Amino acid sequence: MIKRKNYLMNFNLQIEHLGKKENKNDTEKDMYHLTFKTYNAMITGKFERSEIRHMIQILDNSIV
Repeated sequence: MIKRKNYLMNFNLQIEHLGKKENKNDTEKDMYHLTFKTYNAMITGKFERSEIRHMIQILDNSIV
């Protein structure tokens, strides 16, 4: 018999769409402000849509 403890993951994830930004001589970027908080850490910053999708891909591929 395998006993497992029930763990409750408490986190807060907020994403705010900042709109599309266009710099001179650069392509248009869809920007977001992301804040991810857990009980002991926090990640916050401005990310392009493609960067967020890449982070999700890395997380998804790491889960076994």
